[in-house]
Amino acid sequence: GEGRELEERAYMARDSSRSLIGGAILVSACLDAGHAFSLAPSIPPRTRSFGCGDGRTASLAPPLTSSRGTTKGASAARGVRFMMQADAVLDAHIKIDEEYPGLRKVHSTPDIYLVDDLLTPEECDSIIDRAGGKDMQVSPVAYSGWTEDAGLFARLLPIGALPQVNTMMNNGDEPLVIAATALAIWGGLSAVFWAGAYLWAEQRRKELQALRTSTSTTLDGEGLGDGALVRKAEKLLASSWREFEAPTVIRYEPGQVLAPHFDANRGAQVEDANRGGQTLATLLVYLNEVEKGGKTAFGRLGPLEVDPQKGQGLLFFPASADGEFDERVEHEGCRAEDEKWIARIWRHERRVEPPFGLKDGYK
Repeated sequence: GEGRELEERAYMARDSSRSLIGGAILVSACLDAGHAFSLAPSIPPRTRSFGCGDGRTASLAPPLTSSRGTTKGASAARGVRFMMQADAVLDAHIKIDEEYPGLRKVHSTPDIYLVDDLLTPEECDSIIDRAGGKDMQVSPVAYSGWTEDAGLFARLLPIGALPQVNTMMNNGDEPLVIAATALAIWGGLSAVFWAGAYLWAEQRRKELQALRTSTSTTLDGEGLGDGALVRKAEKLLASSWREFEAPTVIRYEPGQVLAPHFDANRGAQVEDANRGGQTLATLLVYLNEVEKGGKTAFGRLGPLEVDPQKGQGLLFFPASADGEFDERVEHEGCRAEDEKWIARIWRHERRVEPPFGLKDGYK
């Protein structure tokens, strides 16, 4: 860390355009091949209850009904089996020390744990003191997964040349002329596309930043509290500090929030290649008592809400051990009526090199 800010990945929910365009590509391919296909995968909806105690609920998929308006029992049953199989894949998270003192499971499928007294009061105070003595900045965000989105749209670019190519072929033009024309059209569209993609990503980043109002900094793992957090995380996660990002300390002042987001990244293999790849585990620890507000809420799990308690840890898995993104663990930091401090360690797939990870030769 050495005072360098980590880029917080607030991987917010995607626009529906990805699904629409992906569906359009699939339909087009099926039609071109002369295949019959079904637009209804018969997967029953998941329900998301918005967190932070506001009581709202929303369906993440429309109900599956027949032409008479009744649920298709057989199709729904197949959908349930499909979803259970998908959940089983995602539930295969990294192995942890199940016998760790104070560890208790508060949710299954996906697994979420609390760890009582993970840090002592003195260790918590030490982390706050060290972080408070640094220049804490507004917690930055990034439009994660942009490479997947860009790739999806980029695959549509050749379509732009088809009308002209079709006309030239009908006119009997030479193949080399047709190929050169198609290449020129594709090049022009590509230039426009990548310029637009950059502007789009910047706009998304600004929108995401408005949804995060906390401040943060990183520590080097050499203080009383942050050193203890690294050592205890190694034992709890059965992992090495080499796979950790440096401890990040986040402060929420009264009224500040963190909107629903994901810690993992669908585009991690490209976008997070320099920080150890996918995020496989998140370990949070609450550093102070919060009289009112400041819960951590998992909106797709009931919601499941965790009240901040000084020294208590919260452990969950943003992706499976194989790096599969898990949308079920979307979570948010609810509005804090009092000041709230937390420390966080992200466990990645492989060595996290400095400045994101701990320095070479740590310990």
